[in-house]
Amino acid sequence: MKKYIYLLYGILLISYHISTAQITNTDTVLISIDEAWQKAYNNSKELKEQDLKTAIGEENIKDAKMQILPHVGVEAQYGKLANIPIFVDGITNVPEYVPLTDHSIYHVNAEAYFNIYSGGATKTAIKTAEAKQALLEHIKEETTDQLHLEVIQHYLDLQRFFKFKDLIKHNIKQSEERLRLITELHKNGVVLKSDLLRAQLQLSKQQTQLVTMDNNIVLATQSLNILMGNDDDIPLMPADSIELKNISVSKDYYSYVDASFTHSPLEKMAETEITLSELNSAALKADKKPKIGLFGTYSYSYPQIMLYPYEMSPYLLGMAGVRLTYDISALYHDKHKERAAEIAIEHQRVAKENVEDAIRKKIKTAYKRFEEDLQKVEVSKNNIEQAQENYRIVDQTYFNQLALLTDLLDADNQLLQARFELIDNQIAAKLHYYQLIKTSGEL
Repeated sequence: MKKYIYLLYGILLISYHISTAQITNTDTVLISIDEAWQKAYNNSKELKEQDLKTAIGEENIKDAKMQILPHVGVEAQYGKLANIPIFVDGITNVPEYVPLTDHSIYHVNAEAYFNIYSGGATKTAIKTAEAKQALLEHIKEETTDQLHLEVIQHYLDLQRFFKFKDLIKHNIKQSEERLRLITELHKNGVVLKSDLLRAQLQLSKQQTQLVTMDNNIVLATQSLNILMGNDDDIPLMPADSIELKNISVSKDYYSYVDASFTHSPLEKMAETEITLSELNSAALKADKKPKIGLFGTYSYSYPQIMLYPYEMSPYLLGMAGVRLTYDISALYHDKHKERAAEIAIEHQRVAKENVEDAIRKKIKTAYKRFEEDLQKVEVSKNNIEQAQENYRIVDQTYFNQLALLTDLLDADNQLLQARFELIDNQIAAKLHYYQLIKTSGEL
């Protein structure tokens, strides 16, 4: 029985190693931030959805323009006539019936109408369709920019976690070497067992940090893979440097604000909403105006019961002329609709001002935070130099029995934290830079 248990255990162990090898041998994709964005742009379902909406808008414009062409219709009917009662002696008496030689009736009619004037309703409808199409394009532009920024955020997260992982791994090696030395000193009775336990605890915490960072990398990788249309578990490695070599602000705050009023999709969307409200008001006013058009009809009927004297024979009748229609009830029916449309215009103007306020606030925040991040980067570099020197001194004094282990571990933690802060500040500077150019419409 034990033989089979060992055999089963061996098979499971071999399977585990094979599966582990397959995972570790999976090719890691080295990718830049521009490549990640290009792949996300090509595979985004959100953008494909916006493309379909834009295509619908284009067809709506064509449909509105087609309304300029004449309207042509054909009508045909066939039926049977009942006997025609005539109440010669009053409706309460038995009627006499007009004899019909044929009870059949049929009618075929063709009619055409060409609009000459309708108060500008057709032109307004075309402009409305074009404005809606423009709004869809601005929405797509904003969706694209938002997706671009989301890709950047996940890419920067991935950069941060890989850098953190490298620092933690380096710190673990350092802690393992320190633990080895402390173990030797403890065996020789030079240090207390409490120092050995503290060193072991420090190493355990760092190993736990490494597990957490591995999980963060997995989650950030999945998020970026989903945006790019990849399978969730394809391993990614950022190819770009974390340094701020190509990241700089060349304009002042007001220049970015001016650029946003020209290029920002949110600004364009707000302007288009005002245009749509104005066109809706114009369409209501057009309904109150007379409509003039050319018409023509041509019909073939049987029997001839339109003109007197009637004939039990088929006949042809054609008619052409000018038609004038005017809806008098629109003068009072649309009164409140027009007032609501005027209020809607004012509402969209206020909404546009609100959008501009929000844009200015976002630009100011990103602009100032970026400047702050650059200063923090320089301070972090100085902090690292000081933390390194402090660690070197405390490390030497501890192993010369002139300092406590708690001082050495504190110095180690301070150095690691200083390196973390430098990476955080570099990532934050990049993110605030991209937020700045995204808000100004220049991403």
